Amino acid sequence: MSVTFQPAWTPRRRRALVRALLCWFAARARDLPWRRTRDPYAIWVAEVMLQQTRVATVLPYWERWMRHLPDVAAVARARPERLRRLWEGLGYYRRVRNLQAAARLLMRQYGGRFPDQFEQVLALPGVGRYTAGAICSAAFNQPTPVVDGNVARVLTRLLGRRLGATDPAAWATARLLVECAANFPAVRLRAVAPAADGASPPSCPPCSALNQALMELGATICTPQQPRCTECPIRKFCVFRKNPVGLGKRRSPRPPLEERHLRVWLVQRGRRWLVRLRGLKEVNGGYWELPTFEVPAPDARPAVRSPAASPEPFQALASAPLLRLTHHITRYRYRVEVFAGKLCRPWPAGRWLTRQQLWARPLTRLSRKILQHLGGTEERPGIASAHPNP
Repeated sequence: MSVTFQPAWTPRRRRALVRALLCWFAARARDLPWRRTRDPYAIWVAEVMLQQTRVATVLPYWERWMRHLPDVAAVARARPERLRRLWEGLGYYRRVRNLQAAARLLMRQYGGRFPDQFEQVLALPGVGRYTAGAICSAAFNQPTPVVDGNVARVLTRLLGRRLGATDPAAWATARLLVECAANFPAVRLRAVAPAADGASPPSCPPCSALNQALMELGATICTPQQPRCTECPIRKFCVFRKNPVGLGKRRSPRPPLEERHLRVWLVQRGRRWLVRLRGLKEVNGGYWELPTFEVPAPDARPAVRSPAASPEPFQALASAPLLRLTHHITRYRYRVEVFAGKLCRPWPAGRWLTRQQLWARPLTRLSRKILQHLGGTEERPGIASAHPNP
């Protein structure tokens, strides 16, 4: 699809636009640890973690991951449970399974070396067009474009034409800009701390700097609501600044959260607690959880609401729950009741683990939240008594 450019998009003006973006990024780039390296492995891990996840959330996960798994070989040979434990809390857990599948493919086909060809990177499990473009531009200075929601918004306002993240016109425009950036020198990131062995600000390849500048601009300045146009380095090129009518993001009404109800059991036998491992094909597959069951809403339950009357293989130690909480997952709002109980018939899915074993395993976010509410911590792996009147 061809792109209709505004009159300002002559080669000379295009070069001026790219120069303005690169200069702004050199001075204003956020200090993120993956910007201090050109190691494709480190960049790949960061890009996968950043998929549908905020930068602030990713930072501690990336740093911990790189300490424990410094290269492709370490990921390929790691036990899946260890990877799930390191990923726990980031969500979208298929990403970590794809990371290991890709690492094992890299060991088989490339001897652990990360390929430097876009099509080879794109062929890795869990890597799409955006991620492959980000890796190839950041690690190898290739003029591969990237378009996400932030970039599409910047391009929409620059061109005066509504573009989405999958719009061919957006990708064509991004490619035009990154190919122009390839003719510029590397960018010194003045606000980014040097690597441990570096004495000067880290250098960023111009193709990567251009891609990251567009993303950073959309994330921090050219925001969906109330963009800070007076701080924008490319405001003189922008159609939106002159005529903002009709170029805002079309927002579909957000559907209301669907409410569901869960019953969770705390069951103890001596020094061990009852848990189960979720199947790999389930949501949160490969993660451990306290016994958890979806139940009808209170007004739809039988007249006898005691957990003892449920088909679950547990009997409550008291009619009142130990804890009530609300838990959100994507479009669901879960109302959760936690009961202390005992096992009243065999439950083949269950496993008995000590406190130390429990905390050492990857837990679902809900189970970890419950245990923390009831007095457990990773540093001091204790769980409050499951009996309401100890």
